[in-house]
This record gives sequence, structure tokens and C-alpha cells, in this order.
Amino acid sequence: MTRRAHVPNVVAGRIELPAGEAHHVRDVLRLESGDELELFDSSGQTALATIDQIDSSAVFVIVDERELKLAAPSGVSITIASAVPKGDRADWMIEKLSEVGVARFIPLITARSVVLPVGKNKRERWQRIAKESAKQSRRSGVMQIDELTPLKTAIGADSSSRYFLSTDAQATPILHALSVAEAIAFFIGPEGGWTDNEIATMRSAGMDGLRLTSTILRVETAAVVAAAAAGILTEQRNRRDAANR
Repeated sequence: MTRRAHVPNVVAGRIELPAGEAHHVRDVLRLESGDELELFDSSGQTALATIDQIDSSAVFVIVDERELKLAAPSGVSITIASAVPKGDRADWMIEKLSEVGVARFIPLITARSVVLPVGKNKRERWQRIAKESAKQSRRSGVMQIDELTPLKTAIGADSSSRYFLSTDAQATPILHALSVAEAIAFFIGPEGGWTDNEIATMRSAGMDGLRLTSTILRVETAAVVAAAAAGILTEQRNRRDAANR
């Protein structure tokens, strides 16, 4: 299997790999001149490249213009807007959301938020995790990581088909509710749940509450399950559409 490397922009010609990728290619993978790499960037552009020069100071690759391609879209763009779980559970969530193909992650400020990761360090860490996950999972592009965002701001900024996850036994099961859509956003509350005011705000914005399971899930578990369910339903829909053509 051809190894992958992330670069800021995939273009034809001679490209120098970023320092972190160069270290991985040279010192971890032990690749040599003439070996092939698949380059990818955050926009979904990919290309097969050949290592042209590799030494202790830099790694250069050559991309033939004929090898440039834009990965086909998955069929649905999934956004997860979620309160941030404690400790390394947040890192795990970012990694798994990236693996299942989520396009965008919005960390939310909610009334009962326990963790509010302010500053750029946490976001930069999550961006690194998303890049590494994209490399491993061979997904198209890299999941976008937004800044910490108040719930009301996130609701107003997203034009997807929006739903909030609910523990209410009367809420509609997720598999019964999702319809054909090009973009879906799931809003996920903190450990303490949504407040009545937050639920009213989301409902007034036209959002419906959905139930994942009959059990209470952790924040990070709910996020991954919702994203995976949407991805599976989309894949099934695409197969049915293809069979009916």
C-alpha cells in the first residue's frame, strides 16, 4: 500500500515536504529516492508522487500533472457541533470523527459545559490529530476544526439539515429521521445535558431532537455513533440509487 503524506497544497512539479512529514518519511518509514508517496491536502486534492531527493535536511518529491486528482465527494457533508469531553477523550473523539469521514467539527460552549479549551494550542493539537487520522484512514481531505463557539452562534452559522441529540425516550430514533440531504449537522450537549432554554432555542431554529439508543452515551460516543450512522445511511442510499439507474 502506498504511504501517504499531507502537504499544504497538492500541485504539479517539485514539492518540499513539511518538516514533520519529511521526518516521518525519512526516519520512520525509511523510504528512499524513487519510492512513491500519495500526497493529499485538506481540500481533498491528491496525487501520486515520486521521491526525488531525501537527506537529513529535506525531502523533495515530484508530482506529475497527470497524477493530480480531486477525490470524489462522499455524498454527504457531516458536521459535528459538540460540547468538549474531559481529558484525552476529546482527542479520541477528534480521531474517530475524522476516521468516519466527518467534514467539520465545532467545539461548543454550552450552559453546562465542563471543559472550555480556550487558546490556540488545543485547536492546533486537534488539527494535527485530524491530519494523522486522515493519513491513516485514507479519507478525502482533512476534517475542519473550528474555534470554540457559543451554541447560538453555531446554530446561526450552519445551514445544514440540523438535529440535536436527545436522551428523551419520546425523541425520534435517528434511523427513522434522517432523510436525503447533502449536508447534515448534529448538535451534541455536555455530560449534564441541554438546558430547557437551549432546547427551546434549537427548536425555535427548526431543529428536531433525535435519539441514538435507549442508553445514555458519553459525549464522544454519541458524536461518533451519530456520524457513523449518517455515513452508513448515505452509503446505502447511494447503492440503491446506483442499482436503480
